[in-house]
Amino acid sequence: MKNNFKNLTGLIIGCGSIGKRHLYNLKNLGVKDLSIFDKDKKLLDLVSKKYSVKKFNDLQTALSFKPDFSVICTFPNSHIQIANHCIKSNSNIFIEKPISFDMKGVMSMLNIAKSKNLKVAIGYNLRFDKGLNLLKKKIQQRVIGAPISILIKFGHNIQFWRPGTNYKNHYILRKGGGIILDGSHEYDYLRWLFDDKVKSVYCQTRKKCNIKTQTESFASIILKFKKGLVANLNIDYLRPSYERGCYILGEKGSLQWEYNLTKSAWSDYSKKADSKVTLQLLSKPSKIIFNNKIRVNDMYILEMKNFIESMTLNKKPLVDGFDGLNTLQIGLASLESAKKNKTITL
Repeated sequence: MKNNFKNLTGLIIGCGSIGKRHLYNLKNLGVKDLSIFDKDKKLLDLVSKKYSVKKFNDLQTALSFKPDFSVICTFPNSHIQIANHCIKSNSNIFIEKPISFDMKGVMSMLNIAKSKNLKVAIGYNLRFDKGLNLLKKKIQQRVIGAPISILIKFGHNIQFWRPGTNYKNHYILRKGGGIILDGSHEYDYLRWLFDDKVKSVYCQTRKKCNIKTQTESFASIILKFKKGLVANLNIDYLRPSYERGCYILGEKGSLQWEYNLTKSAWSDYSKKADSKVTLQLLSKPSKIIFNNKIRVNDMYILEMKNFIESMTLNKKPLVDGFDGLNTLQIGLASLESAKKNKTITL
């Protein structure tokens, strides 16, 4: 493997919103030899011209050039099939979350990649947020004692997710989408914050009546962890304004993380978000211990840098394929629980 960024060759598979972001960031990280693939020829031409990169509308031809790494930014139901093609070409892979929409072929793909010493990273970028990292540090320092329970919220109206596009065409509305799998950031960062495994899942869902959808619009999920911690998550694509946060109750007090951004942050990479952490100990007033405006794109840069360094330095990515598998299991258990109206044990 080449030992610096500029000598690497990379392939972006899928030129939608997140694919363009990763392309932009990789160029700014110094990767000079980049190519793109998409089945949409018009989109392919536009992105190729804007970023001055080689384009392919046939995946096998794109992979025949043996890219050092491939970034998979397609719909989740195509992730594993594409990943297997990349692995056959000895390409390391970064897969946008979730790793897939079901379990079929996931473990096999990961084991083959491992046997070939190929890195697999998953796009859970919230693990790179500075506020969330401080929250993890405070949990580890036991500043609120042993944690007891967690409340998670995330929501953003789907009509405002991708300005300039028709939300009715978003994959989240189709089979294999839905807020549970697309909103998997929340239960992924929970696993990471507490370094614990989920023991059981109970979930209830609803669909929004005035949106034609095959998937759930709202989910209320209760997770019980092996160490006894209980988390309640409310996630949706309905609420009128963007909301994201985590409240942790402990024996000695509470910690709260809040994250807010504007609609334009999806297309304007210079836009910033508010990331805030508040601490409140028993019998004491609450205290803001972190309150910064952070460029949203910074965490995407950090996750891509982490992935590339996992190749050049031969180390484990912060979010590897098996992390993605464990997170997917929680999402699928949530869907099963909602369907059967029962608790699912993992």
